[in-house]
Amino acid sequence: MKVEELIKLFKDDKPRLSSEVIHVWAVFWANFKIFLSYRTWVIMETISTVASIAMYSFMGLQVDATRVVLAGYGEVDWLSFALVGVATANYLWMCVSRLSHSLQHEIREGTLEPIITSLISMRSYIIGQSIRGFLVSGYFMLGVIVVGIGVLRTPLIINLETILSFIAVILLMVLSYAGIGIMAAGLILVYKKGDPLTFLFASVTEFLGGVLFPLKYLENFPILYVMAWLMPYTYALDAARRILLNGATLLSPNVLLNVTVLIVYTVIFIPLGLKVFKWGINRIRHEGTVATY
Repeated sequence: MKVEELIKLFKDDKPRLSSEVIHVWAVFWANFKIFLSYRTWVIMETISTVASIAMYSFMGLQVDATRVVLAGYGEVDWLSFALVGVATANYLWMCVSRLSHSLQHEIREGTLEPIITSLISMRSYIIGQSIRGFLVSGYFMLGVIVVGIGVLRTPLIINLETILSFIAVILLMVLSYAGIGIMAAGLILVYKKGDPLTFLFASVTEFLGGVLFPLKYLENFPILYVMAWLMPYTYALDAARRILLNGATLLSPNVLLNVTVLIVYTVIFIPLGLKVFKWGINRIRHEGTVATY
C-alpha cells in the first residue's frame, strides 16, 4: 500500500458501529484471549487458591467454635464461616481492581491512546473489561467453593434456590462497588497510579466486613462498628452467609433487606464513578497526557 493511500485511510472519518454489543464483545474477547494465553499464571494462581484454603482450614483448628455463634448464623463451624467470606472478598476485589489494572497496563504499554481514538467508545471498553473481570474472578471464586466443599467437606447448603440467590447477591455486590472501580480508573487516567489507594480500601473493607471474624467483636469499638455497617460489602457478605450457611433465599426478610441496601448503593455509586471517569478522560485529552506514563 502506498503512503498516500495510508494517509487517506487515516483521514477518512469512519462512522462508529451502531451496535454497542459488538463493541463490548470485541473488548471482552480480546482481553479474555490474553488471559487464556497466560497458562502458567492461571495454573499458579489456581494452586495458590487451593493452598490458601488449606491454610484457613488449619487456622480453624485454633478457633473456639462457640465464638462463631456470635455471628448470628446458628451452629456453624469457623471454616464454613470464613470460606464464604474469603471467596466473596477475593471475588469482589478482583472484579473492582480489574478495570484499573487494565488501564494502568494500557498506559504503561502506550496503547491507551489508540483505544481512546478508536471506533470503540470508552463505555463499551468499561463494560467489556468488567465482564471479563466477572468471569475470570468467578473462576477463582468457584475454585475456592469447590475445594471447600469437595476436599475440606465444608457443610454449605447447595441447591438450585441457594445457588440462584447467591449469584444474584454476588452480582449486586459487584455492581454496588463498580462505581468505586470506575472512579479509581478515572483517577488512574490522570495520576497514572492508584494501586496503593485501591489496596488500602480493599484491606479496610475486608477487615471491617468481618471476613474472618464475627462483627460482634467490633461492638466494643463503636466507630469501627458503624463504619462496618456503612459499607456495601458488609450487607453482601451477610446475605451470602445466610444463603449458603442457613439456606435462606432472596425472599427471606434478612436477605431482602441486604439486597435493598445493595441496590441503593449501586444507584448512588455507579453514576458518581462514571462522572469521575468522564472527568479523567476529558482532563487527559485537554492536557495531552493520554500517551504519557
